[in-house]
Amino acid sequence: MRILVISDVHANPWALDAVVRDAGPVEHVLCAGDMISYGPDPRGALALLRGCGVIAVRGNHDQAVASGADPRASPAKQPLALALRDWTRSALEPADVAWLARRPIRLVWEGGGTRFAVVHATPGDPLYDYRLRPDAPEDFVREVAAGADADVLVVGHTHWPLLRTQGRLQIVNPGSVGQPLDGDPRAAYAVWEDGRITLRRVTYEQAPVLAALSGLPIERPLRDALGNLLRRARLD
Repeated sequence: MRILVISDVHANPWALDAVVRDAGPVEHVLCAGDMISYGPDPRGALALLRGCGVIAVRGNHDQAVASGADPRASPAKQPLALALRDWTRSALEPADVAWLARRPIRLVWEGGGTRFAVVHATPGDPLYDYRLRPDAPEDFVREVAAGADADVLVVGHTHWPLLRTQGRLQIVNPGSVGQPLDGDPRAAYAVWEDGRITLRRVTYEQAPVLAALSGLPIERPLRDALGNLLRRARLD
């Protein structure tokens, strides 16, 4: 069995389409949330995800758009998050907002004889915990693992790919499809195949998404910041 593992699409269907094509045939798609916000085409991203039969949890931006809540993004991105929360909600159909609201905060799914736990951030704080990064200390990784009754824990949120093992548990963050922040602007994803997880990247044409960003009805400094994030894949 092959499973496509993704997170943080952030309304960038151009990157998502490249990932789907590059991954090739899969039986299932697991998504660790943040399907919308920051990007310019939330309806296109959701249509593509739903067309793939995605099995997804809500991320902090999905929660914010669905409910009007504070996205509680990192300080450097909070102005962008607030501006795009309101615009994204206005750009979606009510049925799209309702679909986001129905996504669980946590889920456990079984496939290929394997038990997958999926959350956006960490089991203890599924929406907002940014600490599970590639350089996370071992004691914190053990704490995270203790909260996951599964063979594989799928997370997102940091926009940094990660693959760690804690006992029998594999922990994977596939990185961000639509807005990487690790210095590599290629779309990031992972593939689980018969127990083996591979982190992968794929180049996609950024011109269409950058053009769409330039037309967003938000302040120009915010549009410029979003474009720079896509080009540089860095916050600093």
